[in-house]
Amino acid sequence: MSIQVVSIGGVSLLQDLLSEDNVSFHYPAETWEEVIRHGGQLMVDAGFTDPSYTEAMVEVVREMGPYIVLAPGLAMPHARPENGAKRVGTALVTLEKPLNFGSPDNDPVSVALFLCAPNKDEHIQLLTDIATLFEDDEFLDAAADFESIEDVQAFLAEHLEDQEYV
Repeated sequence: MSIQVVSIGGVSLLQDLLSEDNVSFHYPAETWEEVIRHGGQLMVDAGFTDPSYTEAMVEVVREMGPYIVLAPGLAMPHARPENGAKRVGTALVTLEKPLNFGSPDNDPVSVALFLCAPNKDEHIQLLTDIATLFEDDEFLDAAADFESIEDVQAFLAEHLEDQEYV
């Protein structure tokens, strides 16, 4: 299955956004909240968000439930742009052991791919791109074996079909 995502200058937006600074492999979390706080801190450290964005991601799950668990084993934590998103960004966290987020259909979660964007259009586009990645049957298995940013980039390069941003 090939995946289509936004491309800027021939590199997918997702590939461009993920770097060694905003990925974490085999993170030893005990709760879904620890996962969100860890990924949120990666985005704060990368300059993508303010700390308020991390708190907003936690609060939205508390209020709305585990709607962020979009597919078996895969969560996409995010919050509204006005809650502290400074620029378009992502973070990837793979878990040492799968955790329940409270989603009867898609728990346990072993991979969380975070996103933020400062405006609605970029936010929706990035949501769509990541959701499309989650549709790739090979992503979850591959992510469990990621050991480095090079592993992530190699998977994305092999599985993403570049599409020019319109």
